[in-house]
Amino acid sequence: MKTEIFKVLVSGLLLFTCAQARAQTTPADTSLRWQQGFFDIHHINTGRGNSTFFIFPDGTTMLLDAGDLNAAYFMRRSAPLQVAPARPNDSQSAGQWIAEYIQQAMPRGRQPELDYLVVSHFHGDHYGDLTDRANLSSASTFQRTGITEVGDLMPVRTLIDRGYPAYDFPVNLRKFYAGERSTFLNYLAFMEAKRKQGMNAEMLQAGSNRQIGLRRQPSGFQNFTIRNIKVNGTIWSGTGEDTFTHVSADSVMFNQKSFNENPLSMALRFSYGPFDYFTGADNTGLRGFGLPRWFDTETPMAGVVGVVEVMTLNHHGNRDASNETFLKALNPTIAVQQSWCSDQPGQEVMHRLATPASGRKRDVFALSLQPQTKTYLGLGYFQKDLYRSTEGHVLIRVLPDGTRFWVAVLDDTQTTLTVKHWWGPYQSR
Repeated sequence: MKTEIFKVLVSGLLLFTCAQARAQTTPADTSLRWQQGFFDIHHINTGRGNSTFFIFPDGTTMLLDAGDLNAAYFMRRSAPLQVAPARPNDSQSAGQWIAEYIQQAMPRGRQPELDYLVVSHFHGDHYGDLTDRANLSSASTFQRTGITEVGDLMPVRTLIDRGYPAYDFPVNLRKFYAGERSTFLNYLAFMEAKRKQGMNAEMLQAGSNRQIGLRRQPSGFQNFTIRNIKVNGTIWSGTGEDTFTHVSADSVMFNQKSFNENPLSMALRFSYGPFDYFTGADNTGLRGFGLPRWFDTETPMAGVVGVVEVMTLNHHGNRDASNETFLKALNPTIAVQQSWCSDQPGQEVMHRLATPASGRKRDVFALSLQPQTKTYLGLGYFQKDLYRSTEGHVLIRVLPDGTRFWVAVLDDTQTTLTVKHWWGPYQSR
């Protein structure tokens, strides 16, 4: 892993245009290094899928997903769709670049480590794909790709996914995902190797606001909480830690032979005082068109999530997600689009984003928006009035107590993290 000196190329006072075209200056501290009391959310762009690195106000660290999509296979299967360029380049795997990003963003003086490693669901753009490029692990019992690579390059205290230990929803996943080069079985081999080294493993518990929390100073920031909104087909009811079943194992199966992983994704809400952030991986929300009721997982979540300051677009902004009910209920000031494919986002999703429920203008930050995507979207309008950035890592920095936050776009073409622009400050509602 490279050990380049972390630097930020920001000098003097810079002016930017915010949602209301107001001149804004950069934050007083433009360093990317986390400070006590900050809540930093790094949306990392590798061009190969989702990966989000969190540093909680007390310094607790968490990585949600580490995608390493098999881009060549995807484009052969899905032509003429195109996958985004590898970022910062293709000299290393996505997992290696994610590990280097974490090394640079870690609190000063600390070695890279993860208090939590969370896997939203079992798709390659979220936890890795086995390819000929995957190297053998340090334990020689699994190969490195995505989650298994990052988890082999740095210590992990607790791994959380949607199935441990049974992995039986909606069917026996060990059998369903079996094969000569099974990414899932490789993931299980990684887990067993790391558990022998002391890593804890758990299944996400829907409804809980205690499973993921502050580990460095547990009582230091009592206005910071994380609510597990959903996992598999179970959704928080909004009362205590009660839940209800929206998707049953039988209903999600197609002819009892296959199923769609996306509606089984987990969803989380992070709260820091008045600031709220939602992320829901690949949860779906399309209604009608002959689809079963359970395919819309967004509508039953909408009421319990409530208004948020920032959200990631479900399923990368694809047209089967981010329905009108969901966007109106969450009504975010900022939407982060973790896109990697040329059909992301769906044009109708962009129209819904452009008409927030309260009449307030919102800003969208895309990690990667390809030229052909801009053409079919007709981004003359959207580029000017909706998108603030269409390329780069996106950092949300929430200031102490959560009353204000900033957005930074980082250059994803460079190996050393540098800030391209700051937007803000935004006020939490």
